[in-house]
Amino acid sequence: MAAGEALKVQMAGSAAPNAPTEWADFLDRFVPAAGDGAELALGGSLVADLSHFGLIEVKGEEAGKFLGSMLTGDVRLVSETLGQFTSWCDGKGRIQATFWLFLRDGAYYLLLPEELLPGVIARLRMFLLRTKAAIADASGTLARIGLSGAGIPETLGLALPEQRGGTAVVGDCTLIALGSEPRSRWLAVGSPRAVIALWEKLAVAARPAGTGAWALLDILAGIPHVVADTAGEFIPQMLDLEVLGGLSYKKGCYPGQEVIARLHYRGQLKRKVFLAYADYSEVPVPGTRLYRPGFDESVGLVVSAAKDGREHRIALLVVAVIDQKALGDIHFGNAEGPLLVFADQDGEPPASDAGC
Repeated sequence: MAAGEALKVQMAGSAAPNAPTEWADFLDRFVPAAGDGAELALGGSLVADLSHFGLIEVKGEEAGKFLGSMLTGDVRLVSETLGQFTSWCDGKGRIQATFWLFLRDGAYYLLLPEELLPGVIARLRMFLLRTKAAIADASGTLARIGLSGAGIPETLGLALPEQRGGTAVVGDCTLIALGSEPRSRWLAVGSPRAVIALWEKLAVAARPAGTGAWALLDILAGIPHVVADTAGEFIPQMLDLEVLGGLSYKKGCYPGQEVIARLHYRGQLKRKVFLAYADYSEVPVPGTRLYRPGFDESVGLVVSAAKDGREHRIALLVVAVIDQKALGDIHFGNAEGPLLVFADQDGEPPASDAGC
């Protein structure tokens, strides 16, 4: 995706081109137009088509060993009952992709933004060599949806895990808990027929949501999705991967480990991720730079952003220079652009005159 190009908004009823055919047909024929605002995201139970996320399958006798040598998280902890949000870095310790990693029927799966999938598959295959493992695109085989709201387990009549990464099997669907903040959420992956059955069962109590509502929930939960325009911009500590459970300092070697470990044991983190808000009507694309008046150089960038349901108001995950953030008066786009108000600051964002 070219810099500055807006992310495609994937609504329920219009699955991505590489979604399973049966699943795409179901959405087109039976699912009404999805709501996309914060009122829906935070106001009740919802279900969301996640076909805009691709799915990579890694299977084989040495699949776990291979992923353990590639990823920042401790893959040994991943089991049929526990997944994790983790990352893959280059040799300089810069994140090339972040994703949910989980096991299903003995194979590992990586859920990541669809735009990254072809490149990640190609580059991971370069490291396979004689490893007894195979990497494939499973996006056209397994459907994936998001579930949100405290009423989901009651509607399903099941006790679902809520701790981040907790995994359960419901029929032919694998459900991974994404955490309980700001709402309890789960990722469901399964055969198209099983996911359709799950969606239909939830339809009595949950409303369909588009990617804007789901993106807002990810932002409020602090889940940092790296996309093409931000690949190579961050090291794991900047995105709080250790807090999210996807960065281990006690596992074996992996690309970028020396840089990452050196920062942990000897260095001082200068940039980190923050939740912020802005009084503005247009959603900035990932990679949009942050500035402070009087400084020529950027002091950070946007990881992700979404409308938060209020008029002319957006929520953002941003990575900012910690010292500069403490001084305040940070804007995105340019030094006179919309002002950011960070979630750990008091007060509401002031009205903006920067082109609402």
